[in-house]
Amino acid sequence: MREIMTSTPGNKTIIVDADALIGLIHKDDLLHKPCSQILAFIEQKGFTVIMPYPIVLEAATALSRSKVTNRPDLASSLLNYYLAVQKGNKNFDFEVAELVARLYNTKTSKKNTPFDHYVLSLAKKNDIQYVFSFDSFYKKNGLILAEELLK
Repeated sequence: MREIMTSTPGNKTIIVDADALIGLIHKDDLLHKPCSQILAFIEQKGFTVIMPYPIVLEAATALSRSKVTNRPDLASSLLNYYLAVQKGNKNFDFEVAELVARLYNTKTSKKNTPFDHYVLSLAKKNDIQYVFSFDSFYKKNGLILAEELLK
């Protein structure tokens, strides 16, 4: 995975979800090509990228446990990559437990996990409007999917 610039929040800040992390690091993933195109675009436009550690753990778990993927080597690479770039997340407010608990709806689709609500809460609390994900859950909740930036 290429170096992702991380810094402070603002209008050109984008938060990354697990599907994008997996798509970026796993060359055989169906989302690899679009993820690579989106990453190139957001790098070119100078976006600040936020990679929350719980989302890195979610992606690493999926990479290492999935019967389809079964790539603990990529999980390890992702965990180590986070160590190299996480210092850019220091001016970001990660205290969203109360907001996650409030936003999480027990009647939501099983596909919309507490992790999704965590990313949504981080975006709302830090005034981020962009999410690097392909999950329509975020769009339904007022965020702009990164792929829309390419249009």
